[in-house]
Amino acid sequence: MKIVTGDIGGTHARFAVAELRPGRPPLVGPMHKYRTREHSDFASAWAAFERDNGGSLPDAASLGIATAIEGDVLRFANNDWAINRWTLDRELGLSRLLLLNDFGAVANAVSAMGPDSLEHLCGPQAEPDADGVTTVLGPGTGLGVSLLLQREGRVEVVETEAAHIAFAPQDEEEEAIERAVRSRYGRCSIERIASGPGLLEIYAFLGGGAWDVLDAGTLWAAAIDGTDPIACRALDMLVGCFGAAAGDICLAHGSMRVVVTGGLANRMKERLRSPLFHDRFSAKGRYRARQQRVAIQLSTYDEPGLLGAAVAFQRSFAD
Repeated sequence: MKIVTGDIGGTHARFAVAELRPGRPPLVGPMHKYRTREHSDFASAWAAFERDNGGSLPDAASLGIATAIEGDVLRFANNDWAINRWTLDRELGLSRLLLLNDFGAVANAVSAMGPDSLEHLCGPQAEPDADGVTTVLGPGTGLGVSLLLQREGRVEVVETEAAHIAFAPQDEEEEAIERAVRSRYGRCSIERIASGPGLLEIYAFLGGGAWDVLDAGTLWAAAIDGTDPIACRALDMLVGCFGAAAGDICLAHGSMRVVVTGGLANRMKERLRSPLFHDRFSAKGRYRARQQRVAIQLSTYDEPGLLGAAVAFQRSFAD
């Protein structure tokens, strides 16, 4: 059986055709990516994919969407699209449709990944196929967080909005950043700091000036290659804040394994391997020793959202 699998985020909508293979992970075909700002709504991006796929699509789909799957209409935090949960299948001519949070999809992907798609970052080596709780998170246009529970061969995914917990500054400089962000938005969540746009917020705070959010990639490149010292320092601060937040979320989940995912995470993986991240992840007072026993991995799989949406559909309908 073939389905359309989608990863619909704040910046890009990604689609592919996946072949379901009961008992094995789905086989995901070539990915097509569309900028959300270049399409007025989801239907426009879907039509572009249908055209680019030769004008014909399977009549079933699974879509990971960058918002909570609740209420009648799904609205995005980082773009203007809206999706009606109850009419979308008819609008697209689908016989079966699964909608899930984008990081719920990513957690499903992690559950199906082999060791060749996971790199050790810090902490002890993770045991393969170990039962227990895994925190899955990654910075992008926002910060995605989900919880993966594996027990006696069963897999359960809990989709969360943990990125919108209040940011907890750890020193005077972070307190000043928190105040600056809060004065602009009325509140400072973890996502405002530990995400792609968070680099722009920190960069401006450090005196680098305002930066066009539509050109955030250029600033990220300058931070990673070191050509802009302020951007480089901003990225170091972001990684420290991300480490602290990841440690807090890990404690809240009760997890002993953390998997970091996404393109930005892979671009800054040397920083994630460094004390910049792990010292802050572990700095939890009486729970420092516990945090140092958490296995932290990096997913290197190119499009985990597409794989995970297909895995979730296969678990729901085909296995």
